[in-house]
Amino acid sequence: MKAGVDPKAPTWTRKLRARLEAFVHHDLEEVVLQRGLGGERYATRTTLTVVEADLAKVQEFCDLHHVTRADRAQMTSYFDNHYHGLFAVVDGALVGHVWWFDDRISAADAHPHLSRLQLALAPGDVWGFDLYLAPAHRGGGASNDFFVLFRQHLDRAGYKRVYGHVDARKLPAVWLHKLQGYTSLKTVKSRVLFDRVLVTDGRVYVKNPSWVVKQKFDFHRVV
Repeated sequence: MKAGVDPKAPTWTRKLRARLEAFVHHDLEEVVLQRGLGGERYATRTTLTVVEADLAKVQEFCDLHHVTRADRAQMTSYFDNHYHGLFAVVDGALVGHVWWFDDRISAADAHPHLSRLQLALAPGDVWGFDLYLAPAHRGGGASNDFFVLFRQHLDRAGYKRVYGHVDARKLPAVWLHKLQGYTSLKTVKSRVLFDRVLVTDGRVYVKNPSWVVKQKFDFHRVV
């Protein structure tokens, strides 16, 4: 029990206090992972397939899954930043997505993750992010198949290595990556203040305002 929290207080009071404390500050621990591409011998076990992303498919996916306006705008903005994407498909329906870019992307377009996690891509490297599969389609090996099909797509395109990151507290996601052959490169710890300022190893980042920068998400460095 945290100091100062009355265990006899009403549940709504404890929840309100917890939310206020989380808003004031919360810790973020991210694991950066990597995996080589090529020579993978794995046969998919489900009917899940993938198709390349375009703006029409983004709108279709968002409508089907009732995606919030903010998340819809974020995903749409990926095309402005020259990111590439794949949608997972089951029985003709779009049920998931994953996005990536390579070392040839400009500094202005690169995802803020690279700066924040202090990672530089070499030729043949890919940064993968926002891998999502709808909860109703995660069982029966579908998550594994989506990972595999994503890597096979990158391999056919000539890439040699893929990077990604997960929240260290989400143990199922960490284990899924490791079962897929990813290895941990490093762990980055940060503190988020008032949901607007992020501090990592003395570096200070501020939440990106959607009306100023192309990347309508994450944080940009100020100090």
